[in-house]
Amino acid sequence: MRGAHGFSTDQPRRRRVALFGFGAAGVLIADNFGPVLASLTGYDFFDNVTISFVLASTVVYLIVSRGLWNYRPISMVIGSPPDLNGEWTGHLYTDTDEYDDEDVVAVNELGYGLVKMEATLRIKQSWDRIFVELDGPNTTSESTGATILFNDGSPTLTYNYDNGGDDFHDELDQHAGTTTVEYNPATETLEGTYYTGPNRENHGRLVVERVS
Repeated sequence: MRGAHGFSTDQPRRRRVALFGFGAAGVLIADNFGPVLASLTGYDFFDNVTISFVLASTVVYLIVSRGLWNYRPISMVIGSPPDLNGEWTGHLYTDTDEYDDEDVVAVNELGYGLVKMEATLRIKQSWDRIFVELDGPNTTSESTGATILFNDGSPTLTYNYDNGGDDFHDELDQHAGTTTVEYNPATETLEGTYYTGPNRENHGRLVVERVS
């Protein structure tokens, strides 16, 4: 996945056990690859075919972590986080007053000083990697690190992001920030707060619903 990075969870032991399991499966496959292939094809010369433990383990890891991680019962065994893949649309509520009138959808929707603007969140995720991209009214933010907590209570995604700013809007300089949203599987929504670093020094809320 382009731009994807690792993320931490509140189940590090389960992740270590899963990685050990990938290695064990790799050993099993490497030791039996030739004999099994010979048995399936009926050609005895395949009995001497071998593959390395590293290759077998890597293949198992890629198949599970990229393709099977969100299917039961595998997801339960390897301690998979909730699947947040997809496009989410909704609104960004910010305390800034630096946007032009045509960028404002509503004022004071959630309280004094908060301005409502349309936003789209795109998430690409696997078992141990994720990429979050937020398209706001004028700029796009991309995640640089993340944590998913799901052991107790509602699953929560926290990610740090960079925003390159907008050359056509002097007030939208390059900045970084942090977003924390709670996932509600019943309504397929993410809702939470964000704040930016010293270059912007604003904060607000993000409310989006999965549409694909």
